[in-house]
Amino acid sequence: MGCIPCFTEEGHHSHSSNTWFGLILLKSKKIGGELAFAGSLLILGIVVLFDTSRMDIPVGDEAVGPQVFPYLVGGFVIAIALGLFIQIFRGNLGVPEGTEFGDVVDKTDFKSLSMVAGSMLTYPILIERAGFIIASTVAFFGVAFAYGAKNLLKNLAISLIFSLVVYFTFSKGLNVNLPAGILKVFA
Repeated sequence: MGCIPCFTEEGHHSHSSNTWFGLILLKSKKIGGELAFAGSLLILGIVVLFDTSRMDIPVGDEAVGPQVFPYLVGGFVIAIALGLFIQIFRGNLGVPEGTEFGDVVDKTDFKSLSMVAGSMLTYPILIERAGFIIASTVAFFGVAFAYGAKNLLKNLAISLIFSLVVYFTFSKGLNVNLPAGILKVFA
């Protein structure tokens, strides 16, 4: 079996023949986040395929039915996830944009990440109950705050204006009904 190039903790190139089915041992690199991303992508593809297989299809003699595109997307997502797994196990890990090999990478800011995730998780809860405008305003406000917008009143005003513009563009301009929720005045 041939040698597979890898890098030591100091960043110097070396050769390793210590492989198991082509997988290199990555002692100095943390691959948990990359594996979690690839695994999430794989699960997403499987869910898309599963849901598509359970889709109710109207009877007709259409050559291309409503399942074709979701099957293609699900298969593509699974193929990308498997490709990512292969690249991760070969040692081709992602490098944050704007960094060079060997640069120190800042740790994840879990406080901001939690605020963004919380803002996004409130959206599906609020969209039907409170309506598009309120749900979108809360989500936009939370994300902007998480990314450092400290002027709360300005942040709230921009979030509200953006939500109103999107709501009226879709509901009045494009005739796409968005949930008005408790603001039935806009319906």
